Amino acid sequence: MPSAFKEMMLKEITKELEGSPYAFMTHFEGLTVSDLSDFRRSTEKVAKRSLVVKHALAKKVFSELKIQEAEKFLTGSVIVTLGDKEPQVISKAIVDFSKSHEKLVLAGAVIDRKVYDQSYVKRLAGLPSRHELLTQVVVRVKSPITGLVLTLGQVLRGFVVALNEIKKKKELQPQTA
Repeated sequence: MPSAFKEMMLKEITKELEGSPYAFMTHFEGLTVSDLSDFRRSTEKVAKRSLVVKHALAKKVFSELKIQEAEKFLTGSVIVTLGDKEPQVISKAIVDFSKSHEKLVLAGAVIDRKVYDQSYVKRLAGLPSRHELLTQVVVRVKSPITGLVLTLGQVLRGFVVALNEIKKKKELQPQTA
């Protein structure tokens, strides 16, 4: 019979995975405590939570959630990073950290109950964030409008200059009457 502590951990991990549409698995053989703390700090701004999980508990949770394919990522020491906003931002933070810390290796991810391998997560990290995409849309929508406003402004300035020239000519002509 499992201990009360293990039951509590199982419930906590299950609750966290159910509440997060994204879970990224990384291996961290040989990382120091300081490096793990740095990893958590680098992901805490973009991810909901990072958990070091035991294989047996994680396998039970994945089987309860009917995501058995994710068990292939549970080898060695594993960190599960959970998120609920933008998966590409989380994957980018993990990939960037793994570039500077060779002992942290990206294993894969579970995104919306589907399992993806390391190569997919790396491609995901290369995508722009939602904020960057919205900025690009605004710039592209704004560009033609700005061009139209500038063109209309030039036409209006030309019209005003022409009126001023007509006024000057009339002022220079002698008045007869």
